[in-house]
Amino acid sequence: MFSGGGKINMDYGWELTLFKQVRQFSDGVTFFEEKLNWDRYKADHSPKVEAHLVVLNFTVIEFTVYYLHHRN
Repeated sequence: MFSGGGKINMDYGWELTLFKQVRQFSDGVTFFEEKLNWDRYKADHSPKVEAHLVVLNFTVIEFTVYYLHHRN
């Protein structure tokens, strides 16, 4: 598993996760799940862009670029 992240600039950051098990096979199997989302609504930690791919209970890749600050 690899997980990391950092700042792009003063307002935006990124996170990346590779090859992480999301649940045990004894609990069930997620054969294939994908998520690609661009959230423009100005809320806590958004706008943001996220991509997540799960195959056979493992996150193959999860990548997010998000607004660093909290909003009221």
